[in-house]
Amino acid sequence: MFSHQIDENLSLELPQMHHAEELTAVVLENLERLKIWMPWAVHDYSVESARFFIQRNLRGLSESGSFGLLIRYDGKLAGTIGFHDLDTVNRSAHIGYWIAKDFEGRGIMTCCCRVLIDYLFESMELNRVQINCNVENTRSRAIPERLGFKLEGVLRQVEFINGEFGDWAVYGLLKSEPPAVAGGLTPPTNAADSTTQLQPPATAGGSDKL
Repeated sequence: MFSHQIDENLSLELPQMHHAEELTAVVLENLERLKIWMPWAVHDYSVESARFFIQRNLRGLSESGSFGLLIRYDGKLAGTIGFHDLDTVNRSAHIGYWIAKDFEGRGIMTCCCRVLIDYLFESMELNRVQINCNVENTRSRAIPERLGFKLEGVLRQVEFINGEFGDWAVYGLLKSEPPAVAGGLTPPTNAADSTTQLQPPATAGGSDKL
């Protein structure tokens, strides 16, 4: 099973089928705040919903190399982060994430994004990373802004959620524009340290592999 330790408290883990119940519990605990922004956060979210996410995630890893990861803080599930819309021709991808309320305000998501950005630029040799946020989601927008992404524009009424059309703020970062060091965030001190440099998850082995 793939796991990546960022520091003594924070780690990333590839979700497997046995994580479905744990993931479901955290989503349901945070459902009222997640459903404002996330179209998948619905009242009938269930273990089957989590299993579908995990299956799709493992399939994406096997077929295209894209993946999502569980975020753990002191061993507790704090949220997820991953990349999607991988375009190997134009060397770009989009990052998505969410974090549980109990773990907000600690710089966790900013740190995880930085690790994933480094992986996309260095290991996958991408040129561009994009983050889309609902224009009213100030907490989510603070992540790319803190990391030095440029606000490239607004896509009007691009999503339909909770019976309303919403606008996206589109943020982009190029490989030639290293992510900024956010205030209060300590970046990895040694890029060669295996505990801070994300490696691609293996696609073979394990009973949970599709």
